[in-house]
This record gives sequence, structure tokens and C-alpha cells, in this order.
Amino acid sequence: MFSSHTIYLIFPTIGAILGAMLWLSYLKKIDVFEHERIADICFALIVGYLTPSITLWVYYGFEVLGFNFNGNALNDMLFAIFGVGVTEEFSKLLGVVIVFNVLKKHISEPIDYLIFAGVVALGFSVRENFIYYNNYGSQVLTGRTLISCLTHVINTSICVYGLYSYNIFKVGTKYGNAFLGLSVAIVSHGLFDLFLTHQFIGIFTPLLASIIYLIGINFWIQFFNNAINFSPFFNYQKVAGSTRLYKPILFWYVALVILEFIYAWYYKDILFALKDVFFNTLNEGVLLLIVALRINRLKINKRKYFPIKIQFPIYYTLNDDEDYNFFGILPLKIRGENEYEFRFIQYMGKVVYICPLDKKISLLKTERKARVLKKYFLKNDVVTYLVEVQNDAHTAKEIFLLKPKTTASHLIANDFPIATLLYYDNSATFHKAHKTLSYRSLKPIEEVYIKA
Repeated sequence: MFSSHTIYLIFPTIGAILGAMLWLSYLKKIDVFEHERIADICFALIVGYLTPSITLWVYYGFEVLGFNFNGNALNDMLFAIFGVGVTEEFSKLLGVVIVFNVLKKHISEPIDYLIFAGVVALGFSVRENFIYYNNYGSQVLTGRTLISCLTHVINTSICVYGLYSYNIFKVGTKYGNAFLGLSVAIVSHGLFDLFLTHQFIGIFTPLLASIIYLIGINFWIQFFNNAINFSPFFNYQKVAGSTRLYKPILFWYVALVILEFIYAWYYKDILFALKDVFFNTLNEGVLLLIVALRINRLKINKRKYFPIKIQFPIYYTLNDDEDYNFFGILPLKIRGENEYEFRFIQYMGKVVYICPLDKKISLLKTERKARVLKKYFLKNDVVTYLVEVQNDAHTAKEIFLLKPKTTASHLIANDFPIATLLYYDNSATFHKAHKTLSYRSLKPIEEVYIKA
């Protein structure tokens, strides 16, 4: 029915589409307030798909000039940055500028810049991945999608964030931000490619590429944090519903694994296919876990700008907010708010009841009516909420802090979240000093649970 060549082309075509769907579905899900039109997304994807034509012509010019990888360390680094990095980032950026100008009436909130920039970059990577799949076979499907696709999206987002961050957030300077964003994206792109293809420090060289990749993911999510916080359509209740953002990633990744398995089975045998899928998922498993967890974590606080920092997605913590505690001595947390911290967003600005977990030893003695006033991130991103609590007379009010409980038991009756009630002497001082304030310096009172 189909020729062998036609069948061979079917696999990379489907693989490129599935890879694009993996990240498109995430971009759609994180756009929590106002979804973009399908027609606009398709237009941006098509523009991005055409942009590699520019790079091919530029690379041809470099070839004529004799500027290419030649095995010399200095030459290869220069070509990776000023050849590959500059060419591909500016090619994608040209596509982004076209999309922004055509769709300017539909760009209504800060996150739209990141969404459309990401879609253009995906279009670029779809075309690039098709070439790779056609040349090397579909056994590189999952790796290219998980790593290379996202790297393109991240670097284009860095460029766009640098170009537009001053106008949106009024931080830094217009030209300084633009120069920094373009420079970081170009150098990041170039060095990432260089470390994947050249063994400067032997088999450990790809580890350097992984470091760039992980820091880039953290940049990307920080961009989304600020864009969401500054949306003119900001709504705590809508944000509270945007949980488990990792689900589309895992779904489409599994689809890619199945396609990779079918490809290997068709061209080799079932034993080879099983081995190929097993070792690929084993090699990518830790990276997939870190990526899925990090892109699921946001730091949401209306009109709050978080400075962009060079950080790894996972860090060591001693603030009773770890996600994992290996052997009881290595508490680690994925950056951003985990599911138990995030669920408290639904109470922002609302009247709730704070109920003592154990009335026998409680200082509160009974449940108290309270209002959740503000949200604060302490030193090392410890999440706390400022609450105004009525006393027994229901007239005078006291100010306390709530820290969501994230370890051990964190719910009562599978519905009411548990928190630690904390006291701080002066709420005005706390407002000014909270960024440098350690969680350990606060005074814990007791554990409570919250009822809406």
C-alpha cells in the first residue's frame, strides 16, 4: 500500500507533530486567564516552521567563507555562539516580530508574548526535528522533544522577555534588558550545542549542557510567574484551578515513547524495541521528572515582580517545606509552590474559619473567623499568608501568619488543609523585612486547619 520510503517518512512526520503537541498543550494550559485563538496559534506555528529557511541560507554563507566546526576548541566555541547561536536566535526572533505585528490586536496580557514566542520557536524546532528524525531515525524522538524543543522555546523566551520586560514590569532599563536577554539566549544556545557535540572534558561534557538546560527551565518558569502576576485579567480563583500542569507533558511523552517503540519494532525486532525504549526512558527519566515538577510550580502573587535569578530547579531546604526527604537527612524542594501550598490561593481575600487541630492543647481553644489578607514569600521562598483573626469577643482582631503544611499529614477529612499558625511581633516590620526573614525566626503557635 505504501512504499518503504513513504513509511519511513511517516514516522518523523508523526514524531514532529507529537513533539509540538507536547509543548503546545502546556502553553495552552498555563495561559490561565485568556486563551489564545487556535487560528493565531496555527499562524505563529507556520511562521516558526518557515524560519529555518533563513538559517540554512546563512549556514551556506558560512560554509563558503570557511567558518564552521573544525575541531579547534576556540574556533568551535566561536562558531557555536556567533554562528549557530546568533543565526538561529535571530531567525526565530524575525518570526516572532512578524507574529507580534500581525497579531498585535490579540496580545492583551504579558503572557501572550511568551506564548506566541514559544509557538514560533516550536515551529522552528518541528522543522529541525523532522530533519533529525529523517537522518537518524525515530529513536531520537523523546530526547529531541524533551530537550531540544524546549531549549529552542526557552532561548526565544529569554530574547522576548529581555525585549519587553521593561515596558511591562518597569524593571531595569529598556536597552539594558534587551541586550542582556539577547546575549544570554545566544550564548546559552551556542554553549548548549557545543557541549552536546564536543567532548571538552570527556564523557562529562554533556553534563554542562544539562546544567544550562536546567537553569534555562527555571528562567522560563520565572518569566511565566511574573507574566501571570501582572495580567490585567488576574483572578486568584482562576489561578487556583490551574493545577497539575505536568499532565499534558506526561501524556504526549508516553505517545512519543509508543511511536518510538513501533518504529524500532518495525525496522528491527520487538526485543530491540523494548531495549531501546527502556534505555531511553531510563536515561531521560530523572530529567523528565525534574522538568515535569518544575513546570508545574508557580509563584503567584498579584502585581508581585520576582527578580530573575540563576538557580537550579531543585534545592536543599530546612524550612519544613520539602517535597522529598531522602534517607531523612536530605530534604529537597522543587522551586515554586507545591500543590499543598498552592491550594491556599483559593482563600485569598476571603473569610475563613481557623480551627485548632487539637483543642485540648490549643491557645485558640475554638474555631475563629478570619480573613486572608496577603501572601508573602520569605527567605528561600517559604510561602506564608497574613491573616486577620477575630478574638473571642468577635470585636478585636489579631494578626497572624499561616504557613501551609507540606509534609506528612496535610489535610483533615481529605478536604481541609493544615497550616502552622505563626506569630510575628510587628506586622508593619514584617511587611518590610519578609524577603530576608528566615522561617525559623518566626514563633510557631500551633497547627490549625482551614475551612472556607
